[in-house]
Amino acid sequence: MQYFNKKIAILIINLLLIQSCFSAPVTIGIIEPLEHKAMDEIVDGFTKTLNEQYHQPVVIKIENAQNDVNLQRAIIQKLRDTKYTMIVPIGVGATQMTLAMVHNQNIISLASDLSDQDRKKLSHCQVAVVHDEISSQQLLSFIHDAYPKITELTLIHSSADKVFPEVKETIAAGKTLNITVHPIMVSSLPELYSATEALPTNSQGIFILKDSLIVSGIGTLEKAAEKHHIPLITSDEGSVENGAGFALGVHEREIGVQGAKLAAAVLQGKSACDLPIVSMNNLTVFVNKQAAQQEGQDTKKIMEAASKLHYQVEFVQQNKA
Repeated sequence: MQYFNKKIAILIINLLLIQSCFSAPVTIGIIEPLEHKAMDEIVDGFTKTLNEQYHQPVVIKIENAQNDVNLQRAIIQKLRDTKYTMIVPIGVGATQMTLAMVHNQNIISLASDLSDQDRKKLSHCQVAVVHDEISSQQLLSFIHDAYPKITELTLIHSSADKVFPEVKETIAAGKTLNITVHPIMVSSLPELYSATEALPTNSQGIFILKDSLIVSGIGTLEKAAEKHHIPLITSDEGSVENGAGFALGVHEREIGVQGAKLAAAVLQGKSACDLPIVSMNNLTVFVNKQAAQQEGQDTKKIMEAASKLHYQVEFVQQNKA
């Protein structure tokens, strides 16, 4: 009898192993609203960390919406209808659209501003979140400390819905520091060159937010800053690598790393909505010495301001491409 029970146990184990071989693999769809350096860093951090954290086969598909809302909607619909295990939108717009369209799959929202209160309002709460937002007051306070003589700043922004409240906040924050912020909106990359040609004559610096469309055209802004000998100040590491003088931001790759940890927890059985929202609080000042020099800027001022506000400073090499 004991020998018989042992044979039955072995048979059951073998059947379970065979079943696991034929079970559907975990599938994860990552949605990039637009391709640029920061997005690539987030995706790289996510994919590599997930492979380290979750020791089961995972199929990851990266979809790029090319700054096209209709294409983005089609991507989300495809990931939903083909029943991907998990959908990972990057950014506020992609997150909002995914939440509106997807109700039966887990969502890991990266680089968004979704709050815990927002999650509780959802009829189907199945989303975990990594925040990366920096307040306009923080950004402008740093600019003011680095360049106390700046009183006129040009903010170039896209027409994305999520950007308009940030533009409003930036203008209001500027007033508290005696900085007049002049917003210039562009709806597409071809408009960016015209925007730089229309810079106010009294502008003492160009500033951009975490704004995917504008970041993807950083080369155009770099040339304008160099031409006018004014600083180009951004909000992400990738844009500094691609030519901006400096930025106050977070390591984009770390956003992906933290998102992958949330994804692994969900795949291991945790409820996405019960996982605490992860906030990226360790801000870094990224400096491109070459670009700053071309813009006629003294990096010592930036380093002194960073030290005063207890921000880490990191020098980055400019991409050759």
